[in-house]
Amino acid sequence: MCTNFLLSVPNLPAVAGQPSLQHISARCMELTGTLATRLYRVPALQQFPVFKNHSQPWVGSYGFVGLCDPETIPEFTMFMDGINQTGLSCAALWLPGSVFAEKAGAGEQPVAFHDFTAWVMSQFDSVPSLVMALSKVRIVGPQPGAPTYLPVHFIATDSQGLTAVIECVDGQTVVYGPDYRDGATNDGVLTNAPTYDWQRTNLENYAHLDVVGTGTSRKAGGVPVGAGLIGLPGDITSVSRYVKAWTLRQGFAKLPKDGQGWLPTAKLDGVTGSTQTIVNVALQLVTTIQATPYGTALVHKEGKVDPQLGDWTMWQVARDHTNIAFYFNTAFNATINGVQLSGIDFGGGSAAPKDWPSVPVMPAQGPWFQDVSASL
Repeated sequence: MCTNFLLSVPNLPAVAGQPSLQHISARCMELTGTLATRLYRVPALQQFPVFKNHSQPWVGSYGFVGLCDPETIPEFTMFMDGINQTGLSCAALWLPGSVFAEKAGAGEQPVAFHDFTAWVMSQFDSVPSLVMALSKVRIVGPQPGAPTYLPVHFIATDSQGLTAVIECVDGQTVVYGPDYRDGATNDGVLTNAPTYDWQRTNLENYAHLDVVGTGTSRKAGGVPVGAGLIGLPGDITSVSRYVKAWTLRQGFAKLPKDGQGWLPTAKLDGVTGSTQTIVNVALQLVTTIQATPYGTALVHKEGKVDPQLGDWTMWQVARDHTNIAFYFNTAFNATINGVQLSGIDFGGGSAAPKDWPSVPVMPAQGPWFQDVSASL
């Protein structure tokens, strides 16, 4: 299980006095067991695929940082998430029922499903250019039941907040671009099954939900805060998480376009800026929507509860598409780690995966709390 969404807020301070939007997307990773994860720096001009498979070879134009399993990277390099040096991100989320093509058709470029996120981040600087290229691409992969089969779909977002969702249905590569349903994809909301078109249609059942309310009345029997959210699903199923993400992000679209007054610490000038505020809010919100701490979604195995088989949130990320940065924290260490891509050298040419610089994500490194005992 995974959840993704996009927040767009006024960027403060405004550049040259002109209001602009800052685009921050976030997601979490839900899986069973334990998944070792590292954040890798992949150079520009990298040669792909990094091991022989069914993808048509290509050379990347852009460098990126991406999350990958270090245990499988030597022979099955699949980036689960990341962002490139232009601010374009791509992520893979679970979609049971996905069926990849076994081979590309005539005149189509084959891209193996496990190469797809790297293919996107290494070559494109905008979602429209990606969507155009996808018209001649077929995502290929093993069929359900094969040892290397993983049912996934993908979401990409660029520096302008434009978003596309890509799914593999009955061997076809289905693309929902920024113009789908009058820009529906640009909220960046994606969870798991059913397919994306079904999830968008289901939202019509929740059109009455609203994050704006009358506030708490001073009189007994008044309307409580949050009354506009009565009926909001509270469980952790994919359908419910989709509705929650779509609903709870709505308030940020209602902010004043000039950014006046939206920061909660505006009167305490300098305490928090828009980036600090929205990155933290995005990480808090993805936790609120997902809400699957370790041990809360268990399953049976041979009549017993197996703690290694329950889904739980392992890590979560926030991607700053405007300032081109990547933030993450983990289930057992809420300390936020950040990477500013503008300060990274993506030169050096192609390299073997074992030579890509990386930092650990899961298991988390460093102190998990700040000890302030000595200050008391």
